[in-house]
Amino acid sequence: MATRFVPAAQIRTRIFVAALLWSGIGLMLLVRGVLAVSGSGREWWLAAALVLGGLKSRLILDRVVRRNMERLRALDGARCIGGVYSVKTWLLVAAMIVLGRGLRMSPLPLWITGLIYATVGSGLFWSSRVGWTAWLRRGPDEVVNDG
Repeated sequence: MATRFVPAAQIRTRIFVAALLWSGIGLMLLVRGVLAVSGSGREWWLAAALVLGGLKSRLILDRVVRRNMERLRALDGARCIGGVYSVKTWLLVAAMIVLGRGLRMSPLPLWITGLIYATVGSGLFWSSRVGWTAWLRRGPDEVVNDG
C-alpha cells in the first residue's frame, strides 16, 4: 500500500489522539450512565459506580494506558494515526461496542445499564490522565509512572 495515502502522525500527535479517545469515550459513557440513572430513585448508586470505576482505573486501566504510551513512543517517526492502538486493541474496542449495544438491548432495567456505563466511563475517563500527562508534561519521549 502506498504510504502517501496513509494518514500519518508523529508520536506526540498519536499520544494526544489516544488520550482524547480515552477521555471522550469515558465522558460519553459516564454522561449516558448518569442520564440513565437520573430520575430512577437510585442516584445514590452512582457514587458506588464512580468508586468502582476509579478502582478499575488504578488497578487495571492505568497499566493499559502506560503500555500503549510505551508502544507509541517506540514507534519512531510518522506512522498511521490508526496505529494509535494495536490491532488487538482495536478488536477489543469493536467487541466492547458490540457488548454495549447488547447491554442496551437487554431486558435489564435502564438504571442498571446506566450504572454499568457510569462505572466503565469513569474508569476510562480517569485513566486518560496518564495519556494527558504524557502528552502535556513529559512530552512524547517519556511515559508517566505515577502509581
